[in-house]
Amino acid sequence: MLIRTNAEKNLTKAINYVSLPIKSRSYELCIKADALRFSKLYKESVKCYLDSIMMDRNHQEAYLGLATSYKYLNEYKKSINILEKLIKLDDKNDKYFFEMGVCCLSDGRPEDAIPNLIQSIILNKENLEAQIQLAIAHELVDEADLSLMIYDKLIETNPEYLKAYYNKGAMLMGMGDFINAAKTFFKLIKRNPDYYKAYLGIAMSFDKLEKYPNAIRYYKKFLELKSLSEDAVFAKKRVDELKKLIGKKQNNNLKLI
Repeated sequence: MLIRTNAEKNLTKAINYVSLPIKSRSYELCIKADALRFSKLYKESVKCYLDSIMMDRNHQEAYLGLATSYKYLNEYKKSINILEKLIKLDDKNDKYFFEMGVCCLSDGRPEDAIPNLIQSIILNKENLEAQIQLAIAHELVDEADLSLMIYDKLIETNPEYLKAYYNKGAMLMGMGDFINAAKTFFKLIKRNPDYYKAYLGIAMSFDKLEKYPNAIRYYKKFLELKSLSEDAVFAKKRVDELKKLIGKKQNNNLKLI
């Protein structure tokens, strides 16, 4: 019993020597700023990040948070300036290059986004969103073949990453390739039958192909899943229009008989 008591006393003494590292005021302000940003209070978060940086000019997390808040405030040039400084401090951080790429895209500079997104992927091949953004950037600089190649590779290597299917399908629609767009959307709903945007994509593809009964069918499937969305107004209107169009065609056919 005495041995146990002495052991406990020694343990207590040891615990007293152990203390958590003191967090700086800069760190505390950065945490507060993060909380404000996560609450979408971006303007308020900017002030906290700036206060944090004033106390510690080398606080990279505060700089990154500030750049992110500026991005959400659509102040892309400010965000880009901060990210350029961060990359000079640490050119091995894939997050910095990724955010730089996204900001360049948002600022209407896809040609500048491409090298940054490529570098982000080189540093972190697991960042699937960086690959999606790279595909978008290539599309915006009229390099559709590269964009499709990225989507196909993503689908092949990450078949559960549904955003790749959707983006590819939407891109094919924009190119006027409605047959392959519909095929891509069908692959998507095979993976996830509740992916409502895919049904709208299929419906619009059939609509453009003048396969109106099929278009109506998938507009209705979309409405079953998302009857209160903004696109539901369009889908309901289009169903009514296509029904009238089919009715007219049937009447014209009867007159010809």
